[in-house]
Amino acid sequence: MMNFLMKSAAALALASTLVAAPAEARWRLVEAGDERKVARSKLVVTAPEDWNRATERPTSRSEIWTTEGTQLTELMFYAKIKDGETLFKRRQRKRNPLPEFSPDMLPTDLVEWYEDTANIVLGGSLFEIVEVQPATLGGYPGVHFRYSYTGGDNVARLGEVRAAIIDEKLYLISFEAPKIYYFDRYITGVRAMMDNARFE
Repeated sequence: MMNFLMKSAAALALASTLVAAPAEARWRLVEAGDERKVARSKLVVTAPEDWNRATERPTSRSEIWTTEGTQLTELMFYAKIKDGETLFKRRQRKRNPLPEFSPDMLPTDLVEWYEDTANIVLGGSLFEIVEVQPATLGGYPGVHFRYSYTGGDNVARLGEVRAAIIDEKLYLISFEAPKIYYFDRYITGVRAMMDNARFE
């Protein structure tokens, strides 16, 4: 869900708008076909085409890739999120607390948790879940869902998320891009990456 490090400004994958990348972040090429462990975990994905990986992480449990810059394409990986943790850093703990993850969540709970998180981070943008279906991540049962929203820049975006709870920890991959051109340009490859993700 993000300057997601180039500048996904507000970035969540929401990223482009939900998780902002450190200004000092640099980028390294992940070539098409490269296999890589992401977010300091044993989750392995294969790049469907050339992507750029930020050397700085939005959080200790996440990693961000882009092809065109995070305002246009943002691929986020989250791994090993534990009971009581949030998807993003807590910035306003008292006034606007982010919802906490629980390993007892059902797939539908994960979707609602992500939606609640996005609504807080995006602050008033119209965020909507438009499709939900069962799926697997690395062979483990989980959920796949699509969302849409228009942020403060008035750009309509679409996103898709694949998530699963494994050994009581959350693993999640999200992709978002402007609805016009960029989402359709990359989503087929991203879905293949999600489908073929595995654990070592």
